[in-house]
Amino acid sequence: MSMAAFLFEALIGVLLVGAAIMCWRVDRRLKALRDGQDGLKETVAALNDAVDRARAGLASLDRASKETGEALDQRTREARALADELRLLTSAGETRLERFERARRPQPASELPREREGMHSPREREHLKTLR
Repeated sequence: MSMAAFLFEALIGVLLVGAAIMCWRVDRRLKALRDGQDGLKETVAALNDAVDRARAGLASLDRASKETGEALDQRTREARALADELRLLTSAGETRLERFERARRPQPASELPREREGMHSPREREHLKTLR
């Protein structure tokens, strides 16, 4: 074997060792990339689970707010009805009080009613007693 052939083969051997080292480094980087993808897959899966839980939570919040809104509407209607009834009772009470006060004012003898007892029914007397 000649010296040129030996040098040529030595050069080829060095290049092969260099190529093997480069392949080993590329393999390590690809393995790190694959491991990173596995971590990324786990992260995406966890994120999907979190999104599903958030959707379920929002749906239950929506349902609860609708139920609460309906209950609040019902209570508001009831409160308005009671306020109207109270307004009526107050108005009736004020009217009766005015009548009572007019009846208590001294009137000329010609305007006095003949039967003072018959002016108020027992129920009206009870209301007047309550108003005092």
